Amino acid sequence: MSKTPYEIRLELLKMANEILVTPVFQKREALMSEYHSKITDANRESYPFPTLPDFPSSTDIVSKAEELKKFVDQS
Repeated sequence: MSKTPYEIRLELLKMANEILVTPVFQKREALMSEYHSKITDANRESYPFPTLPDFPSSTDIVSKAEELKKFVDQS
């Protein structure tokens, strides 16, 4: 059974979200692991908490979904 245009758009949004969010989670995890490996209670002051990357906005996700849709629509 074929999908409705709404279902296709929803899947594209989910894919776009995953594409954009996965690297952010990976970067945040790497920064936190590095931070926790360097600190101890004694030297907590010498290692400031890292600046973590922001998650993509809904506008970023919609833009990525539109980019994916253009690719899918190519003949």
